[in-house]
Amino acid sequence: MLETQLYLNTHAVDALKALAHPEPIIAFIDRLKSCPSTVGDYRQPDPRGRMIEVKILGRHAVLFFTDPFANIIKILDIRHTDPI
Repeated sequence: MLETQLYLNTHAVDALKALAHPEPIIAFIDRLKSCPSTVGDYRQPDPRGRMIEVKILGRHAVLFFTDPFANIIKILDIRHTDPI
């Protein structure tokens, strides 16, 4: 079985580096790699028709999509969310 490849967009890497406590997000990314069928809390289609998963972790949202045919997960962005 092929190992799932995980890619982080430069926006996501920059956001991760700027966090004071990145541990919960890093732990989620590790879980995502070991279980690529993980879905987010929300879904939204992008202009290409791919379903972007949105996982809320505390005050941050991790945006990612999975390409099961290529065995790839792409972390698109990590955004700070304001509480309602």
